[in-house]
Amino acid sequence: MQWIILIGNKELTLEKIENIHHYNSIKSYKVTENRFCVEYAKDHIFYEYVEDLNKEYELDELNKIPFQDPNFIMMIYTSEEIMKKVIKQDNFLKDIYVDNDHGIIISVNDYIKCGMPIEAK
Repeated sequence: MQWIILIGNKELTLEKIENIHHYNSIKSYKVTENRFCVEYAKDHIFYEYVEDLNKEYELDELNKIPFQDPNFIMMIYTSEEIMKKVIKQDNFLKDIYVDNDHGIIISVNDYIKCGMPIEAK
């Protein structure tokens, strides 16, 4: 599995993600209080709320995040293609940042514009 981290202000919650109609999904459900699953024919995406993840960031990384008290949701996926289609959806979250876990922390709009890099180059 691969993952990216969605970063937002206090309004970024699992409930907000639950309300998104996910591209071509067949089923979605809450796994635990902090984990939500979206299933596809052969793949799935987990969204996991992670409290206090900012403690794992270096100061230079935190300076790239424009939120004073950010919320973090890991988007754990089995298909890079599906993850990219979901993020590009018109109804996906717009006022968030993405951390690709390889040194890139940028707005979701810029992430899409630069080709949604998954690994460090």
